[in-house]
Amino acid sequence: MAYINQRYVPQKEQSEEEKRRIAFQTQLLSLKKPPVDKTGYRRRFADINQGGLEATNYATKQRNEREASYLEALRNKINQANSRTISVSTGDGSGMYGGNIPTISGNGIKGFEGFINAITGQESGGNYGAQNSSSGAMGRYQIMPGNLGGKHSGWDYEALGRDVTPQQFMGNPKLQDAIARYKLQQYYKKWGPRGAAIAWYAGPGAVGRVGGNKSQGAYPTINQYANAILKRMGLG
Repeated sequence: MAYINQRYVPQKEQSEEEKRRIAFQTQLLSLKKPPVDKTGYRRRFADINQGGLEATNYATKQRNEREASYLEALRNKINQANSRTISVSTGDGSGMYGGNIPTISGNGIKGFEGFINAITGQESGGNYGAQNSSSGAMGRYQIMPGNLGGKHSGWDYEALGRDVTPQQFMGNPKLQDAIARYKLQQYYKKWGPRGAAIAWYAGPGAVGRVGGNKSQGAYPTINQYANAILKRMGLG
């Protein structure tokens, strides 16, 4: 068969509808873009996300280590201060001892640690998670939320040099120990075990004040509380 040039083959005339359809298809084909491979973008996002998590975890770990180191140094400082030989009064001249105030001389660690154990035993039985539903007292030592103070104030700032929220306090036994021991040591050195117990229970202003047998409602009187602490220490 001889080659036939298509130009010489009669062509069927296209209708207007067919022409519009072909023109529309041509336009659609010209607008269609090839698919984009997003694998690289997904991989890059995953790498960035993983890097961010690792950086956050590392920063958290570093912060926790610094906090633990600080608390350990503070605890050592307190223990060193307690290890010095001291002579303290066991009372303020009132209550069970009357005007005859006995003294305790010797190693301060034994006396103060006995006092700490008596306070925690009386307050919570040693439970760091204890919380009084009526008063709001918190933790092993039953510290009132108001004693943590506000910004740059309160026992937390005195003991640690920074602010601690009630949630942080309840969630960290080391914080409870550091703050409570700091304040109890101040009371113990100033007033001895009985006066310190009164200050802890009713505030420093109650030490030496009359009215220690006044009813506290459902709670022990001031003298009853102080006597219970001394009894736990073997002094009552």
